[in-house]
Amino acid sequence: MGIHVVRPDGDGPFPVVVFFHHGPGLDEGSKQTMARIAEWGYYVVTFDRYHRAETWYTMQSRSGEEMKKMFGLVLGTSEAQVAEDLGAVLGWLPSDPAARGGAMGCIGYCIGARSSLCTIGDRGQQFRAAVGLHPSFCTTEDADSPHLAVPSYTGSLYIGFGSADQMQPASANGPLIEATNALAKGEAETHDGADHGFGVYGPAYHDAAADRSYERTKVMFDRELKG
Repeated sequence: MGIHVVRPDGDGPFPVVVFFHHGPGLDEGSKQTMARIAEWGYYVVTFDRYHRAETWYTMQSRSGEEMKKMFGLVLGTSEAQVAEDLGAVLGWLPSDPAARGGAMGCIGYCIGARSSLCTIGDRGQQFRAAVGLHPSFCTTEDADSPHLAVPSYTGSLYIGFGSADQMQPASANGPLIEATNALAKGEAETHDGADHGFGVYGPAYHDAAADRSYERTKVMFDRELKG
């Protein structure tokens, strides 16, 4: 399984943030987004979500065939598999002296936001700050819906939606929004004019929504991971 790391210059060690990439894979916009977070003084690590199907898949176009392939990978990769892969990454991190142990953060986009919520459900004592931007499949009717883990979380959580997101609208995520805002250190926002994908550099990137989301993310990461 491939991993990709972006971190500040110097020896460190730096606090760790796990980056769960969005549905289209770890594209160049995602790598640039990782670099944005690393500039705050964090060791940002991601892994190849779809490695069981192919190595470092990235969506090449928005054709019908390519969209079908991408959604097949999204739906064909279970959160149990992601959790297994995360465990492997966490087992590897101590081998890199630039990665600091202790409290960690996570951030996820689209389907990766689902992984962020599943991670705080499974490893909430280790992951003390979590972020989900334009979340997908986070409020469902299933018994293991990710939003159900939120009320037990004692760390910091930020969730951001775009008002123009028709793929995964805020209106379909009421329970997630309510649970997040009920936390002592939780915040859920809907950004005017932003569409699905607003937080990743690329065609849907939205300056105002992204800037606000990263402003809140940095505050939470600094409080929980550097304090």
